[in-house]
Amino acid sequence: MPIPACFCWTRFGTEAGQLIEQIFDRKEQERAANRGLFFWGIGNSIGPSIAELLIRTERPEVLFSPIKSTPRAVDSSPAAVVAWSSAETLSGEPFRLPASSLITSRHDPDAEREARYALVCFTPQPLLNTGCEDKIAPSDLRNLLTGRPVGASQVTAVVQRAETASVGTQRYSVCIRANLVSPYFIRLRDPLLLGKPDQDSDWGKTVRKVWEDRISGSSRMSVPKSARLF
Repeated sequence: MPIPACFCWTRFGTEAGQLIEQIFDRKEQERAANRGLFFWGIGNSIGPSIAELLIRTERPEVLFSPIKSTPRAVDSSPAAVVAWSSAETLSGEPFRLPASSLITSRHDPDAEREARYALVCFTPQPLLNTGCEDKIAPSDLRNLLTGRPVGASQVTAVVQRAETASVGTQRYSVCIRANLVSPYFIRLRDPLLLGKPDQDSDWGKTVRKVWEDRISGSSRMSVPKSARLF
């Protein structure tokens, strides 16, 4: 399939103490349990750009590419990890996360908690061993709302392809493609503190334990009230 004219592009790497292979293994378990639906956590608020993407296309897509740089120590060995237990939509309506889904991120107990968001993704295809045939050159992309080039720090961005493609520039492989489905983009709330990631543990057990703790309230962290960032 050709690269869309407009799409969401996200680059992935080691996160919350888990390697890429481990992240995609658990995301595939989530996708299979939800009959194709999975959630992809991101750190930046792209709500207005997602809204514009929905105007531009009836079939919004998200393309996933591996990060080329070495993982940061804060990602490969975080001080703590949290799971997010509730969410809200672009319009501020509460959104109930499926019982088979768990969205995690790193957490620094000594710093103010960063906001966290997630893309709502769907694909009937397994996430593992999909190949990386398509290529993307960041210099060929522009931010959908501003028309500006994609910055190096923009791990996730909603973009459009430039009219003239560049030649001989750095290119990223596209390893996974998925559709964005309603509600497309959510803001995460109510983090639950997890133990250190156990890469050999049964992920299904981990998910069940987190949701049991959510019901009992035994692991809930206090969440400061803040203005909506969408």
